[in-house]
Amino acid sequence: MSGWKFEVNKLQKKHLAIWVIIIAVLLGFIIVTSVQANRYDTYFSTEIDSDKWQPLLETIYLIKNQYYSEKEIDENKLMEEAIRGVLKATGDPYARYLNEEDLKIETSDRIEGEFSGLGIVIAIKDDKLTVITPYQGSPASQAGVKAGDVIIQIDGESTVGMPLDEAVRRLRGDRGTKVVIQLQREGIENPITVTVIRDIIKIKSVEFELLEEGIGLIRVIEYHGRTNLEVEEAIKQLKLLEIKGLVIDLRNNPGGLLSSAIICSGLFVPRDTNVLFIEDRNGNRESLENPVDKIVDLPMVALINKGTASGAEIMAGILQVILKTPLIGETTFGKGVVQQIFPLSHQGGVIFTISKYYLPDGTDINGKGIQPNILVENEEEQIHTAVQELKRIINEKEKNVSK
Repeated sequence: MSGWKFEVNKLQKKHLAIWVIIIAVLLGFIIVTSVQANRYDTYFSTEIDSDKWQPLLETIYLIKNQYYSEKEIDENKLMEEAIRGVLKATGDPYARYLNEEDLKIETSDRIEGEFSGLGIVIAIKDDKLTVITPYQGSPASQAGVKAGDVIIQIDGESTVGMPLDEAVRRLRGDRGTKVVIQLQREGIENPITVTVIRDIIKIKSVEFELLEEGIGLIRVIEYHGRTNLEVEEAIKQLKLLEIKGLVIDLRNNPGGLLSSAIICSGLFVPRDTNVLFIEDRNGNRESLENPVDKIVDLPMVALINKGTASGAEIMAGILQVILKTPLIGETTFGKGVVQQIFPLSHQGGVIFTISKYYLPDGTDINGKGIQPNILVENEEEQIHTAVQELKRIINEKEKNVSK
């Protein structure tokens, strides 16, 4: 082995330049200008044991110099697959690699809420490519795709072992193009095949309506940078209609920005109330307090289902734990972890889990979900039940006031 190390040490720098960059990405030694360097300081404060990673460098060198192939080696593909391999080895079902285009789309989605595709949110659950939720009115929803469906094929290719970033890329595409997906649905023996025509997905994060006299509904579809402003406006408009109670609809809400979910939740609970615990990789827990003023004090119920995930579960949990708001519907998805996007030096990036959250009473929902107070599986019956339960709460409140 010492002879091998001697040979590697004799290599000219120009022969190893591209591979140093590849390993640098993996090890955290990012080559950046002095202007760029500051943004990576917090990422790479941990030392890397280079001896443990030496075999990877050796493998890359061997492939570069010894591998026989009739096709020229695509060095960029090698680098990307190496990163995917590292992410996969963590066991994090939400970890994925983002090339330059993916990173632009991912970051713009979280701010603007618009992209071209099917209109679904997916994740790896129990080693299967699973639909967390289809957006309401999206091409996927109109084609019959449901929360909890397992995607087993995309355009005839099996999704077994398919990286999450590749699945996302295959499902996205230009407006007007089609994709054929095969689904496995709980309770149905044979796979379901659907053809979906891609379209521009404009995610309006909040909708509201007057269900009937005195009963307002606010539907939070996803959490973006401006969602809290849209919730505030919905509350303002419904107050003008002199509502007596609110139905908060969190069904098929996959989450979004954590900060947005917390602020939206904070509009319903007193300022400085502990709304969440965040636990870092070292097991240290930080208590998060509501940073905004409460702007509404009305009887409420909330609707949840298996497509209620992440940030929506945070809001449902805050309402249930702090305000004792009844939750109506189905058990939620069970995503109690937080991801962050990290840009890399080649304009791409990676996204993976950085922390775990607990509800205000310390409840861990990851992999378990939140149980409804009133179980209702039928979608139409969920709304009806919510209205009836809310009327009961309003009547009780009015009786207590009159006493």
